[in-house]
Amino acid sequence: MKGSISIIVSNNLRSLEYLNIFIKLKKKPSKVIYIDDNKNLLIKKKIKKIIFQKKFFENIKIFYSKKFSNQIIEYLLRSKEKNFILSLPHGEIIRNNKLLKTKNLIHFHPGRLPLFRGATSIYYSLLRKKEIGCSTIIMSSELDGGNLLFEKKFILPKKIKDIDRKYDIEIRKVCLRYLLKNFTRLKPKPQKKINKLHYYLAHPIIRKLAILKIKS
Repeated sequence: MKGSISIIVSNNLRSLEYLNIFIKLKKKPSKVIYIDDNKNLLIKKKIKKIIFQKKFFENIKIFYSKKFSNQIIEYLLRSKEKNFILSLPHGEIIRNNKLLKTKNLIHFHPGRLPLFRGATSIYYSLLRKKEIGCSTIIMSSELDGGNLLFEKKFILPKKIKDIDRKYDIEIRKVCLRYLLKNFTRLKPKPQKKINKLHYYLAHPIIRKLAILKIKS
């Protein structure tokens, strides 16, 4: 991979953790695109304090918007930067094909690809393979089907109370650290071709079964 790295953040815990990793590793992003979607006021306050008050982010271009709009898409398309780490608002999907084709929109997917695609795939991974994986990909128009940068496999935790909020973010943070430290050495490659398997939003019973499998 070539060039600098920018980041797109919104008002969620994942974005807050991502920004703190940049600071801890002393890796300045070229730009920060901040989607102030007005959700989670406590997180919002912390994120604004980081990007607007911390000295680390001085002289870094901050593009501000209330939502992921056409204005942001046009800004990204005009930008000289090619590489953007994504931490979008929950449920936000990028559908602009030109943006997907011309920019490297980097996403950390909590599941080994191409086997486990779709939302909450971490639960299905636990049920089918009794494993937790995280894939770092460049987004494409196909759901979780973009070129693969790297994958990491994680040991099962002895205790797990909050997969969605805590453990999911922890494995993505590991991938972000690895990405920032090894960015220039990474080479995107197509995913293996298999019959499509999309795991949609896991029902609470499926989530409970996955957690019970860890405990067993």
